[in-house]
Amino acid sequence: MAQSGAAGQNTGNGRAAAGSGLLSRLASALPLARHEAQAYTQRRAIERHSLWLDPPLDARGLPVLLVGGMGSTPALLAPMGDLLKRLGCRVEVAPVRFGVDCGEATAHAVGNALSELVETASAPAIVIGHSRGGQFARAVATRQPEQVRGLITLGSPLTRMLAVHPLLLAHLFALGALGAVGTPGLLRPSCRWGACCAPLRADLTGPFPGAVPFLSVYSAADRVVDWRSSLDPAARHREIVTSHGGLIWDPASLTVVVEELAVLLGPDAEAPAGRGSCRVARSRCSRRSAC
Repeated sequence: MAQSGAAGQNTGNGRAAAGSGLLSRLASALPLARHEAQAYTQRRAIERHSLWLDPPLDARGLPVLLVGGMGSTPALLAPMGDLLKRLGCRVEVAPVRFGVDCGEATAHAVGNALSELVETASAPAIVIGHSRGGQFARAVATRQPEQVRGLITLGSPLTRMLAVHPLLLAHLFALGALGAVGTPGLLRPSCRWGACCAPLRADLTGPFPGAVPFLSVYSAADRVVDWRSSLDPAARHREIVTSHGGLIWDPASLTVVVEELAVLLGPDAEAPAGRGSCRVARSRCSRRSAC
């Protein structure tokens, strides 16, 4: 009987977990369908771009952790992830659960993923965060600076946590209401004002480790996140012209990311076999006296 009761409890827990996952998925279902279709289309376009056809550097196994935002899936990050793999990076996608869970819990999961990647690669990693994922990425870089070779955020609301379009803000409040009544896997009002996410809020507004290079990429054409909130005073800033989603798949954004990787790699940035030097690194350094 005890075994039967335990089995029933496990079954109930399994159903609850499945229900939680379903609710999280439904919370972002409509934008996911549209954005994943865009990502698939852009993935095909990137394969025809010079960054793909003529890789400008060989990253030699550089570990990179990609951190998605709200509604994020591996498919959404695939255009950038696949390009980075083609450049020789060792890419992992952080488990953000569609980016709709408690902020501090998600930041903790990202930190664990970073530690595992760094241990496996035996080298500090580049952390790249898009949208809300940039908030998690900044917090983790603040907490684990020895594991971060560089931080790149893309269209992330860093100086104001809720600097987003009113429609998205309404969506967040709806999710928070569901989380407040006990729906697992969803953020709650306490994530904004309560104690649960106080550490995350402190790491977003507090000092950033000066030894970690930090680049914030933004677009004034972004209609989802207020671009001014991306101007973190601890970061260098780079503006491009694209949409919010384009920050993870537009060739203009991908080019900026590759340029930054070349700078972060420094002498470790090698040209692909048969080439004499890293074109991106040389081009980028010509504009940076610090190089």
